Amino acid sequence: MTAFRLIPLQAHGALEMLVGILTMVAPFALGFDPAGTVLAVVVGAALVGLALGSTTDERGVPAVPVATHHAADYGLAIGVGGAALVLGVAGDAVAGFTLAGIAALQLALNLSTRYSARA
Repeated sequence: MTAFRLIPLQAHGALEMLVGILTMVAPFALGFDPAGTVLAVVVGAALVGLALGSTTDERGVPAVPVATHHAADYGLAIGVGGAALVLGVAGDAVAGFTLAGIAALQLALNLSTRYSARA
């Protein structure tokens, strides 16, 4: 089960930062409706904030506890997936498909991240 968890938490944070920034830029590049734009910017900001929480201090202790980060990652992926479905049904197909892709990307990142130190 853990053989596929190859990405350390710090690299996860860097990738999550990139996804968050791209999420905030996407509505302006792709022309989302207003609701999709607001949602994408809020989700992007949450991703960037969560990524900043994966930074460690000089002792190697992360700013946000690992269990909290783990739960927030999965909660965010599920929440964005649900929001994508709602936006798609409401008629903003571009935002729906884009946020569904972001949710899938976040879930793939979560499934491949090692949330603990390698023994």
